Amino acid sequence: MYQRLTYCAAFILCAAFILCAALQAANAESHVNSLNDIFEEAVSEESVPGVSVAVGENGHVRWAKGYGFADLEAKVPMTRRTKLRIASISKVITTAALMRLKEQGALELDEYVGPLVEAWPDSHADISFRQITNHTSGIRYYSSEEEMLLNVEYSSTAEALDIFKNDDLLFYPGTDFGYSTYAWTLLAAAMESASGSEFKTLVQEEVFVPLKLKNSTFDENSPIIPHRQRAYSYWGGTLINSPEVNSSYKYAGGGMLSTPSDLVKFALSHLDERYLSAESISEIFSPGTLASGDELSYGMGWIVDSSALGELYDPVEDADVIRILQEHPNMKIISGEAVGANSILMLCPDHARSVSAIKNADSDRAVDLVELSLRTLDLFHNEHAQF
Repeated sequence: MYQRLTYCAAFILCAAFILCAALQAANAESHVNSLNDIFEEAVSEESVPGVSVAVGENGHVRWAKGYGFADLEAKVPMTRRTKLRIASISKVITTAALMRLKEQGALELDEYVGPLVEAWPDSHADISFRQITNHTSGIRYYSSEEEMLLNVEYSSTAEALDIFKNDDLLFYPGTDFGYSTYAWTLLAAAMESASGSEFKTLVQEEVFVPLKLKNSTFDENSPIIPHRQRAYSYWGGTLINSPEVNSSYKYAGGGMLSTPSDLVKFALSHLDERYLSAESISEIFSPGTLASGDELSYGMGWIVDSSALGELYDPVEDADVIRILQEHPNMKIISGEAVGANSILMLCPDHARSVSAIKNADSDRAVDLVELSLRTLDLFHNEHAQF
């Protein structure tokens, strides 16, 4: 009798497990169908040629898909393998390489970069590695559209400093916030000096290889790069082929190519102390502080206070966006826009989940990647919450 009851209990447990798994599978399929709907709607806009998106969970890519076209003229579909311009997301990849050097004893975050870079003028006030990463260096941003459309091949990081090195700082380092991509070129030059390696080699060895980011590289103009996107711009109400630009002056701050799948793997590595130490991760995600004591929404490259993002949305019209942000208060975010691309990467440490989305067009305002990524995160979060 006891044995029959044991078998019966085991059967019930097994059946319950199978039913639960079936319900989870059905729920997951429903979510994917919902995602297909919202991303298909996104690429139906005339200003959006294509979008690629991925979701990562617990160290692995859970779901990834491309929508629309990577190349409109040749009708090449956007796929999960399409390499896209990730714009300022390059900054957090550079940050990871920087922290690897710190862990190896090659530099200190509060060390001044000037003495490491021969080409940097002595007349400037001292700027630290940390101040560059939290945008308090005082180095300027682009001054004109011509600068943003720069199409000059720089042979070295030091040569690229010529663009801005003789310009006055906007403020004394550490006293104010001023977003700057140029500052990361100075950071790259200092990292080269501290490590003895060329910047692209350094990132390859310290980030791409150890994390197995096989679809991540640099947006160099000359090489043939398989599955590279075509770039588009939505200017004057018309989608056009983007003008040719050259990223050799900004590899560290905005000149890399990747896929959303690689980016979510990269983001999730910040929850695994096998890649970066707990101390390094804490440094990266700690808000920067001004000399006045005021805290910033930025840590090292990342936006670490997502409530600042919520301030950009209307409490009534965008209530769902604000709700999702409030339900994930520890979210870390980095976004970017470059000629021919718009990108977003989100990391939710509380649920070990990451979302990334990239479109191969700039200046489009019809499709908000932040909103789409938050809705994607919400669907996967709710899938787990129901079981």
